[in-house]
Amino acid sequence: MEELLLLRQFIEEKQYDKALEIVDELEEMSREDKLNKIYSYAIILLLHLIKQEAEKRSTRSWEFSIYNASK
Repeated sequence: MEELLLLRQFIEEKQYDKALEIVDELEEMSREDKLNKIYSYAIILLLHLIKQEAEKRSTRSWEFSIYNASK
């Protein structure tokens, strides 16, 4: 939220170079969030696939989790 207030302030003050720096920071944060989400889904996917193989069975919740993680 603080970043948005700073962004607005810089734009109002016509400090466009500083405003663009804030935009770059926000874009980077968004990329990191996406990578973290992909990593989390990959961990869940691998855990359930390993469970399936190790236990030689599957549950409905594992199937659903695998389906969601692989989309």
